[in-house]
Amino acid sequence: MDTENCTNLYLQVCQTFLTCNYNDPSTFEELYKLLPWLRQSLTCCICSNVVTNPMSSTQSHCQHFICRQCRGGRMILRPSCSWCKDQDTFEINQHLVVLVCCFHKICELIKNSPILENIREYDRKRAENLKQQEISSNKEISPKKRRKSTKRREVSSNSLLNIAVYQVLEDGLDVKQSIDLTG
Repeated sequence: MDTENCTNLYLQVCQTFLTCNYNDPSTFEELYKLLPWLRQSLTCCICSNVVTNPMSSTQSHCQHFICRQCRGGRMILRPSCSWCKDQDTFEINQHLVVLVCCFHKICELIKNSPILENIREYDRKRAENLKQQEISSNKEISPKKRRKSTKRREVSSNSLLNIAVYQVLEDGLDVKQSIDLTG
């Protein structure tokens, strides 16, 4: 994802959070959707964690980025991208460094706000719903059709969007420890 989209998502998260009415949990619904999108937009294509010391290609237009310490690793989020195969052209992206710092800060603000209990309740209900859906779908598939794959699974972008909102906040708080603003 390009830095402009990341920036826009961050601004939407901030605006949504700042306009939430703490007495009306329905005003948090948009925030629950936006936070996983923002977390996904700041994900390293190699380790699938929030990017630290973000690097991006200076010679391509794909807008994928990686952590400096992951440089040289196998891409699991975008393995077929021919634009960013040559990670030697990757350099520290200062715009992303600032965005990751901002992501950390908004996660810190949200985690220290009165809506944290609402987030936990939302995640609990969502987990129950997902479990019920899984049980229902497993009943519909006959046992003969279920197969375990031995092939290495690649992380999909959709799986990152299914992350619990509380986990997004934790990821945002954890990332601050390894950011190097000097590049």
